[in-house]
Amino acid sequence: MSAEIPQLLAQAREKAAIDVPAPQIEAEVIDLMAVFEARMQHHFKRGPFYKKLRALLNEAGNPVLADSVHHYAQAINVLKHGTGASYRELKSAQSLPFTLKIPAGNIRLVDVTQDEFYLGVVDTLTQAYAVLNAR
Repeated sequence: MSAEIPQLLAQAREKAAIDVPAPQIEAEVIDLMAVFEARMQHHFKRGPFYKKLRALLNEAGNPVLADSVHHYAQAINVLKHGTGASYRELKSAQSLPFTLKIPAGNIRLVDVTQDEFYLGVVDTLTQAYAVLNAR
């Protein structure tokens, strides 16, 4: 199952290079993170996948990647659910690899069109995949 992840990430990298509207980027990154979690869940017994992945990456001495995984997972939660615990946590973070906005009207809270958001998700998952497969 996890053998399909490299192909999925390669396809996502190609899509990330194309200029597409924000709603399409949002849908694609939400799907990408969900499929990654589903295919890689077997690396952990139970519990929240991205929290366990973050802990593993920290234990492996890769805190930068751990934070990146955590921030992107939180951003996906914000894209799906809006303001809430994930948004509050991101708002209090020291630095993020993407632009987080203050709620006002009908704006997107995570700007997926800036800071190479899509590519950042793909790169982060690619690095996490390599760590998981090296274990």
